[in-house]
Amino acid sequence: MKPMMIDFADQRSVWRWDWRMRGTQLGVAFTLLAMMLGGLAFGRGLRVQHELQEARAAQAARAAAGEQRERAERSRAQPLAEEAQLLRQAMLQRAQPWEEIFGAFERVPQARLQSFEPDLARGVVKVQANMDDVAALQEYLRSLKGSPVFARLSLMRHEAAAEGGINFHYEAQLAAPYRLPDSDTRSAP
Repeated sequence: MKPMMIDFADQRSVWRWDWRMRGTQLGVAFTLLAMMLGGLAFGRGLRVQHELQEARAAQAARAAAGEQRERAERSRAQPLAEEAQLLRQAMLQRAQPWEEIFGAFERVPQARLQSFEPDLARGVVKVQANMDDVAALQEYLRSLKGSPVFARLSLMRHEAAAEGGINFHYEAQLAAPYRLPDSDTRSAP
């Protein structure tokens, strides 16, 4: 016996899968349209993502260039600030009351000064001198401590000299009116 194909669906039903049916044609058309729009949206999403990555890379490059430009400006400005500070210090050193400082050493004439080295960055004067004996050395240091020019005296070292007498080194810290304004911050530990 020969098989027989029986179709129980209505010939004009929307659910019938026949190319001649209007519902099938519309379903296929809408499916193709949806696939095409989905493909376009996917492509557009990839393009937007790529543009976003490029924008982020460009923004990072601009930020790096801005930081580099800022560093270059700071490095250009820093020597100018250092030069201005050095110029300011030179002006203050020239305006230093050197006559009063030297006068304080000359008022106590017992010692023979061998070297005199001002260290204005720390606000001290390093002195190397020679005395006849220890008692004269102590009296000399007491006389200098009484001067208003010095805030503190520190005997660094002393030794018997080969030609006689005592060689000694001391540091005299200058009092506030005789110091550079920023020497306090530099000498602080």
